[in-house]
Amino acid sequence: MGIAYCVVCGETAAEPVFAVDCAPIHPFCPPTALGIAPGFGTLNIVACSSCGHLYNAAFDLDRLDDLYAASVLTNTPVSESMIRNLEVTADYILSRAPAHPLVVDVGGGTGVLSRTMARRAREVHLVEPSRALRQEDFAGTGVTLHQCNFPAPALGDRRFDVIVSRQVVEHIPEPLPFLEALRARLEAHGVAYIEIPSAEYIDRTRSIVDFHYPHVHYYRREEFEMLLVRAGFEVMEVVDVKDGHDRGFLLRAGRARAVSPPRGEATGSLGADLAERVQLGRARLNAIDGAIALYGANAYSQALFGLFPNAKYAVMFDDTPQYEGQRAYGPGINLPIRRPSAEALEDVAVVIITAYLHDLGIGQRVRHLGFQGPIYTVRADDLAGTEQRPPALFQSDLTAK
Repeated sequence: MGIAYCVVCGETAAEPVFAVDCAPIHPFCPPTALGIAPGFGTLNIVACSSCGHLYNAAFDLDRLDDLYAASVLTNTPVSESMIRNLEVTADYILSRAPAHPLVVDVGGGTGVLSRTMARRAREVHLVEPSRALRQEDFAGTGVTLHQCNFPAPALGDRRFDVIVSRQVVEHIPEPLPFLEALRARLEAHGVAYIEIPSAEYIDRTRSIVDFHYPHVHYYRREEFEMLLVRAGFEVMEVVDVKDGHDRGFLLRAGRARAVSPPRGEATGSLGADLAERVQLGRARLNAIDGAIALYGANAYSQALFGLFPNAKYAVMFDDTPQYEGQRAYGPGINLPIRRPSAEALEDVAVVIITAYLHDLGIGQRVRHLGFQGPIYTVRADDLAGTEQRPPALFQSDLTAK
């Protein structure tokens, strides 16, 4: 069973944009203890014929538990810059909230932002369904873990001064009931912060790796603001995050209002441009003579495996300590995940940075380890090749920058 209609306007007709027949549904094999098979799904990205909203019409609603209750968590910060970014996010939210707030972090993954906010909050509740977490991980942190979907039964009808939900709504097939549930638990004087990937980023960059199986919907700003108003939120501020890759909405309680869907936004040459980018990527990868190391066991490596399963991948590097000893997978792909080292790089011909939002620091780290070969990034925006960032793998001319 897939997605039969547009959640923005209700239209059932849609135009095909982008497809991947066999996409990994996790960024690496779920730990054996979780009892979940690695698994594959289909991407059939379509654009609503009426409003232009992008979504995966082939998303399998029967596999939600595989994806979320047994989720493989990938949001652990592994660098000083990532930790600083979380602190900046916490400061931004709490500076606009009541003092010593009651906080709920919905879908907060490993809970790093929850821990950061707990230093200044009265209480912090992390609602996260992943069975990869352990209650003992939060002992003494000031964070209470609720290992379930939102709303958490143990919280009853409690209302919160701060509600946070980052990188969650795009995973939810039916967003409006979820947003309404968040709004119902927001205090009248409270604030909510919801962060999502930006569909405009994909429109602008034609980034093929930003389509991956766990994401059901790809929201443009106008579409998402309409859903927020329908759910009863008022938009206070909208901020660009990670150089426009993501978008944050700071919200307060309002009155639910019926709002007409935005006018259709034509996809233009999006489908053709994405197909051309895929052909270019395949040619680039096939031309590499020697072993390929990927750097970053995440959604973008997951997307790369679905698109290009026959490249000469040899190893996956990642700085997250918990990932070492795990396996990254794709169609016919079973790669060890290792911490980067000079020794591990000796047999590698090319490094491709799949954790591309951090490609500047990763590229510098790879060079510091003594690697002299080519380094590419799967980044598709204009930052590729600038400020010592590696050139883009999918750039038409790799010598252009």
